[in-house]
Amino acid sequence: MEKLVIFRMFLCFPLAGVLVPDAMVVLSGTSHNIPTVHLAVELALIILISLCSAVIYYKKRNRNSPGNETSFS
Repeated sequence: MEKLVIFRMFLCFPLAGVLVPDAMVVLSGTSHNIPTVHLAVELALIILISLCSAVIYYKKRNRNSPGNETSFS
């Protein structure tokens, strides 16, 4: 699971690198359009980050569930 956390962290770096210039284009108010390749890359990175986060959440939830603990009564 640690490798998945590191992978998710490194997916955030290129996402920020693509989002910041695109946000500046939108905020500047000029008539430049954001390239469709940027939108596709941003969408793919967001989906991958969401998928990694969901897997991490479910693995943590299953590890901490009371059904997985053995009771010695």
